[in-house]
Amino acid sequence: MNRRTILKAGIASFAGMYNLDFKRPNKKYCFNTLSCPDWTWEEIILNAQKMGFSAVEVRGIGAEIDLRKCQAFSPANILSSKKIAGENGIKILNLNSSAHLHETEIVAKNKNLDEVKAYIDLAVQLGSDFVRVFPEKFVFENEKQKSIDLLIENLGLLTQYANGSGVKVLLDAHGDLVWSADIQYIMENSDRDNSGVIWDYFNMHLKTGETPEKMHSTLKDYIKIIQIKDGFFLPDKKYEYCLTGKGEVPISKILELAKKDKFAGYISFEWEKRWHPELPNPEIALPQFMKFMS
Repeated sequence: MNRRTILKAGIASFAGMYNLDFKRPNKKYCFNTLSCPDWTWEEIILNAQKMGFSAVEVRGIGAEIDLRKCQAFSPANILSSKKIAGENGIKILNLNSSAHLHETEIVAKNKNLDEVKAYIDLAVQLGSDFVRVFPEKFVFENEKQKSIDLLIENLGLLTQYANGSGVKVLLDAHGDLVWSADIQYIMENSDRDNSGVIWDYFNMHLKTGETPEKMHSTLKDYIKIIQIKDGFFLPDKKYEYCLTGKGEVPISKILELAKKDKFAGYISFEWEKRWHPELPNPEIALPQFMKFMS
């Protein structure tokens, strides 16, 4: 019995465990490859298809986090990797870079911008809609507006590069940029045709305490992907992740707001197994997410 046969047998057992009908029509459900750091590209795609997902966000494959170095996306393999995704009906939705926009020193700044530009080029080859970046830090002490202006400037350099490519640069709510009003200000002063926002309620609420209603009403015009992860908010801005539907994240309210606003993008499951190896394996977490969503 080869690896692929074992994989298919294992997926069938997951279906039975959670009583999921993997033959039902796919909705716009996606998962981030942070959830499966031990899977090959083929395993990522086959699992996605069998579990009922219709897209993936790519944040590393196997041991390699930098997509420019992943064998699956090398010049020799990229066409076959794209082909297996297409044959299984899986969209390569979003390439997650490690780049951030807060650098002021020219060498560090250009290194981060060049990474995103390379990801945009890769996204074009893979037919991906988005490339994710980290806004990250407000670097000018006691000068928040100057820090925000720097993020706008660097985002502008990237949207200018992306213009005409069909790829949008998405801001992830991360680091110091988690207040919805700050994100809104950046988007209002950026090229909306070539940029957007990933709505990560967990990251935002952990630091701001904002409600889903506040976040959604402020950012709904810019949201391209809604990221879902569940857990508990602990004192001193600490947290603990858990399986979908077992924690205190108001997932149903988030989905209700999206539905009411006729959100047409993807709902993406972010299970941070790569960073938290103690979390349950993807063979458990991904079907649990789909069970909750169904």
